[in-house]
Amino acid sequence: MSFQDGNEQSSSTSSTPKSTQNTILSNLLASATASIVSRLATHPLDTAKARLQYVSKKRLASPYRGTFDAIMKTYAKEGINALYRGFGIILVGGTPGTMLYLCSYDVFKDRTSSVFNDHSSFVAHFFGGMFAETVACMIYVPVDVIKERLQVQSLMQRKSLLYKGSYDAVQQIMKSEGVSGLYRAYIPTLLSFGPYSA
Repeated sequence: MSFQDGNEQSSSTSSTPKSTQNTILSNLLASATASIVSRLATHPLDTAKARLQYVSKKRLASPYRGTFDAIMKTYAKEGINALYRGFGIILVGGTPGTMLYLCSYDVFKDRTSSVFNDHSSFVAHFFGGMFAETVACMIYVPVDVIKERLQVQSLMQRKSLLYKGSYDAVQQIMKSEGVSGLYRAYIPTLLSFGPYSA
């Protein structure tokens, strides 16, 4: 083997990790951007859904006739900020959660594929999605708990809002309910979204 051939082989070998790093970085940035853009557009709908579910769960007389009515009445009574309550915790936690899911999905799928020696198998995609969701839910679940409490707190029939913001919500939940208060819905969420994510 000539000196030039050796250099080419060495260059090819050393460039592989860098290529992998670039791919991971690109996936992370794309995931973060997609998560933020989609949440900006859909968060008011999510707030309306949370409020409709809350009044139904508590068996309260609903002030809303539907999703669009909930958005309009929330905006008219409480302003645009009310429609975006919980958005901060989504940016801080939800976006990294999405990034973690998408990246870990590729890792787990490749590992599972190597075990079954089939990169296109249903089993590889299924377990890749389940494992990735298991990891990502460590972030998703507490973020969702905080987000929903912020979204519905004006319906709790209190003289003032219970939580001042995301950080205050975390502090109060941890103080009154402990870590379990943040992860109470972990198993149901995993069972619901795990197979769907796969």
